[in-house]
Amino acid sequence: MAVQKPSTQPLARRGFLRWVFSGVLVVLGALGGKILVQYLIPPPRRKKEKETAIPVSQIPPGESLLVRHKDTPVILIRVNQEVVALSAICTHLGCLVKWVGREKQFACPCHGARFDATGKVLAGPAPEPLSPVKIKVVEGKIIFI
Repeated sequence: MAVQKPSTQPLARRGFLRWVFSGVLVVLGALGGKILVQYLIPPPRRKKEKETAIPVSQIPPGESLLVRHKDTPVILIRVNQEVVALSAICTHLGCLVKWVGREKQFACPCHGARFDATGKVLAGPAPEPLSPVKIKVVEGKIIFI
């Protein structure tokens, strides 16, 4: 009996297409499997945020400080001796408002909405006031409730 030697000829067109098609199927199967696993296994739970305490002295009188609380931008402003916390998201289209200290009001840079120091709408297309954020000041520190 004669032993056959492996073929040293280049792949025929049909063999090449079979390899390419098999490779595409393997990649698509892997992607589909990854999506299925992500769907079936729930994402890890977020750790509870520890309480954030911001010193009142960090905000000069008449100025503001932009912070994140529960993944939401919040503006802390110090008016007179009081600290006010409002959502920094404009109620018109979700832009970030900025505190204009010399005018003592918030301004939306995108569409010109204006809000007073309590979040009430003064002008512009915003339909609702800025949402208040509950805080308390304890021993000179601002704590979110």
